[in-house]
Amino acid sequence: MVRAVKTDGQTLTVPRSRPTLNQIMVGIVLITMGVLIMYMYRVIDDLHREQQDLRGRLNQLSDNGSYGMPNLLVSQGSEKFLEARSGSSQGLNDIIEAARASNQERRYVKHKVEEVYPGHMAAFEVTADEEEKRRLAGFFTVGTTAGVGCYQLTNQLTETYDVSSATACNGNICPDCFITPGTVSQDITLTIQACSSAKWIRSASRSGVWQYTFINAHNTYTVSVTDNSGSATTYKVPPGTHVTAYCTASGVGSVTNKLSFTSTTLPTLSVDNGLTLSSGAFDASGSTGNFATSSGTVTLYGNTVINGAKTFATGSGTVDLNGQVQIADSQSVTVGSAGAGGAVTIYGNVIIGDTGTGNGRSLTVNGNFAQSDVTGATSTFATGSDTISLNGHVTVATGKHLTMTATGAGQFTTGTGAVNLNGATTVTGSNTFTSGLGAVSLKGAVTVDASTAFTVGTAGSGGTTTLYGDVIIGNSAGAASCTVNGNIVQADVGATATTITSGTGAINLNGDVTVASNKNLHMTATGSGSFQTGTGSVTFNGNTQVAGGSTFSTGGTDQVTFNGPVQIADSQPFSVGSAGNGGVVQLFGATTVGSTAVNGASSSLTVYGDVTFNNDQDGTLKTFATAGGQITLNGDVGVAAAKNFIMANTGTGQFQSGTGTVKLYGDTSVETGKTFTVVDYTNVINCNHAAADAGSTFCKASR
Repeated sequence: MVRAVKTDGQTLTVPRSRPTLNQIMVGIVLITMGVLIMYMYRVIDDLHREQQDLRGRLNQLSDNGSYGMPNLLVSQGSEKFLEARSGSSQGLNDIIEAARASNQERRYVKHKVEEVYPGHMAAFEVTADEEEKRRLAGFFTVGTTAGVGCYQLTNQLTETYDVSSATACNGNICPDCFITPGTVSQDITLTIQACSSAKWIRSASRSGVWQYTFINAHNTYTVSVTDNSGSATTYKVPPGTHVTAYCTASGVGSVTNKLSFTSTTLPTLSVDNGLTLSSGAFDASGSTGNFATSSGTVTLYGNTVINGAKTFATGSGTVDLNGQVQIADSQSVTVGSAGAGGAVTIYGNVIIGDTGTGNGRSLTVNGNFAQSDVTGATSTFATGSDTISLNGHVTVATGKHLTMTATGAGQFTTGTGAVNLNGATTVTGSNTFTSGLGAVSLKGAVTVDASTAFTVGTAGSGGTTTLYGDVIIGNSAGAASCTVNGNIVQADVGATATTITSGTGAINLNGDVTVASNKNLHMTATGSGSFQTGTGSVTFNGNTQVAGGSTFSTGGTDQVTFNGPVQIADSQPFSVGSAGNGGVVQLFGATTVGSTAVNGASSSLTVYGDVTFNNDQDGTLKTFATAGGQITLNGDVGVAAAKNFIMANTGTGQFQSGTGTVKLYGDTSVETGKTFTVVDYTNVINCNHAAADAGSTFCKASR
């Protein structure tokens, strides 16, 4: 039934008619539109729920600092995202509210964040009974064409994309994801320009905040991501990693076109492979935890400060300090422990103390001190002007100087020990060199300047001068004389005999010259020099030998005296003078020719001249005795007056004259029992007595 109202206010009831076809079609359309609206609302509400899930996950990450994102900016979307607009139908709002209530009953969502694997967090949606879990994930297509989810970079050193342009990425709008290509041959620097005006689908402008993803799928090279905001922030994406950043629309963020990368504030950070800080400070001052590294190298490119009374300890490996190192006042530096310290190597200059008044500091070395040259250059060692105490031995290397300022008035004083000068020592100008009363040992060559005297002691009070090495006076360019007003004594060195070698000039020995027992006085055997003595006597207490075919001659006509035995070598003649000019040979002792030592050792004596034997001046008679062999007298033999010519009367030797006359001026006796026989001979015996002379003992002229 359908009620109608009249104009007069009365109600008129008329029978209900069947709906028309148009009404049915309108009804169907309205019902279909209602269903479609319900379906669209469900889709929109799902999107809204997804947004709420994302907001809840971000809130969870923001509230729970243990997951490394305590300050993540979360866009607070409007809770009235799906509320009806002003002026819309109340019936539609009722439908939407009813659908929302139905959806709330169907799907009550609880946000939960769990750790999928160490260091990686994922958000899950859990229903009221917490039986259903779903992990959110992102899927991207890769390429350089339109509509890809992740744009593939090119293999070049620098790449810049103006994402506000609708053709920035190979003629298309750039997506929010960038990935390295399959082939990369160098590090890539990626610049995202004008991200606050980035184009959206159908070239629409964006609002709010959105995420960018940068993936470095290469295993070797690094991708550096930056923007054009002027903040100079560059985020490096190491090989095989990725990073996300957020950009806000113009007017939303405080800095336009800035990429906001992952938060730098982390509650706990575990890095599996490498941590590189490209810029900025590494500040752990707010933490009380320890800082420990593994066996890898720790490199600090900036200043390192340890405050307060904290200590700094390293391992047993090498510690490299590439910058300046400064120790605070009153603090010490210790390397190792007593007796077990390691070597300290410093390749730069070392300054101890300061030049200001009272700022000087001491250096104590309880061990050896060694200084070496730098290759190609020599190193120097300089001290202050105060006292230098050297408590140990001091050695100056070969060819190096130990020099005091020539114009200074400082003194050089040694202790009571020996002073060894292994190099040249020069005292300049008119300065003197005075030693103490102890011995002065000069281990190197000693040179006295030209025209400068070398004096030991004073006249009559000079000390002994001992020279253990060679002594050279003058040189081949200019001879120099040596005057010794006293004795010259040379001694051997241990068991080694020492020698004296002179020049080729004359040697004047004004005093006695003594050659020690069993020592030689030699001239070069092949030389032609002569040996000459003065007017004094020459005494040879040992054997005197003239070698080879050389001769021995004395000078002048003075007497030559040999106080010891004189022996001429085997088969060598002994001559005095020359033929016809020989001088007198006077032998005051017994003279022996030959020897009785062995058979055949007897020798002959040949005299080309007179032989005279004299008695001593006191009248002592001298004798002449021969051996048992034959004596041949080739000249006249005279027996002095009152001297006898007697043969032993016990011998059997014969007396025989030659064919010459034999004159007997004295009595001639034939001992008793002996006969005087004149053998058969042609001639007769002549007697000068006449036959008439008296006496029967005389030879008569005839018998």
